[in-house]
Amino acid sequence: MNILFDIGHPAHVHLFKHFIQYLKDRDHTIVVASRDKDITVQLLDAYGIDHVCLSRMKKGAPAMLLELLKRDVSVFNLHRRHGFHLAFGTSVSIAHLSVLSSVRSYILEEDDDDIVPLFAKLTYPFATGIIIPQNLRFTKWRKKRTFHNSFHELAYLHPDVFQPDQQLIKNKYGLEPHQYIVVRHSAYQAHHDWKEQGISSEVWLEVEKVISSYPVVRSSEKDTQFEIDPLDIHHVLGLAKLILSDSQTMSMEAACLGVPSIRYNSFVGRISVLEEMDRRYELSYGFKPGQEAAMLEKIRELLSQKELETAWALKRRKLLSEKENLTDWLVRFFNAFLNDSI
Repeated sequence: MNILFDIGHPAHVHLFKHFIQYLKDRDHTIVVASRDKDITVQLLDAYGIDHVCLSRMKKGAPAMLLELLKRDVSVFNLHRRHGFHLAFGTSVSIAHLSVLSSVRSYILEEDDDDIVPLFAKLTYPFATGIIIPQNLRFTKWRKKRTFHNSFHELAYLHPDVFQPDQQLIKNKYGLEPHQYIVVRHSAYQAHHDWKEQGISSEVWLEVEKVISSYPVVRSSEKDTQFEIDPLDIHHVLGLAKLILSDSQTMSMEAACLGVPSIRYNSFVGRISVLEEMDRRYELSYGFKPGQEAAMLEKIRELLSQKELETAWALKRRKLLSEKENLTDWLVRFFNAFLNDSI
């Protein structure tokens, strides 16, 4: 089959990389369309995934709309050259492609519809299918939805496919496992981030006082120079003492790796997958603006907790006993589709 992957965010490189390799190993023709956002292009190049970059991230509603229109045209032109049967992505454009062609598009999403309302309105009415975790909130397009019992992050951080490398973090970065803290700053530039709030510089100053006795590894979505090689970030994250963040994705990644995760932003309490991490698995903690004192106290509590790594390893074991490797699920989904098509 001829299959298109439309990848517009660094996390989605990781989400699809093992599935893409599975398909390539079975001689399917894969075309990857990329978007120049953050380090998406660099990651694809580093993993040796051939791709064609169709657009660059724009800021502001008019520029983003123009980018979308141009990307729609570029995706359709790719289809004219390659004759796709299927398209996967977290992409508005592949949904629009389904309207103009016989290509079946499948959208993978991990946010509730009301968290990404514009994306949902532009995408879901036109997509062939919507693939989501089983606990997400939604009100429309029920018949299009296929549910899995996993998280996006378990497509690439499940222990079947990833183990943090202790020697790498020691030799390359001079870090001792579980003796440093990762700090992640989000850029808050996506369309669904408008009017949302992350950690202010004033709050970070208070946090830094609490964690001052630990080495800190910083990661920022706005940076163009990296303290940690992007290819190594999951190794560094997986062996951290804990992570402090206003990012959704890295908080989920830390939790899936069994690393205590504290996040602070105005999304807290509203995102189903993170609420499941907080409440069912107790792998992460969320604090909203105005809850600074409670957050600082939780940081102190975790840093003083004996056998912290052992406790979180047990919590992760529960998570892994109830959730599956999402790549395995995608393989089964694809093979079922293939069998139905024969």
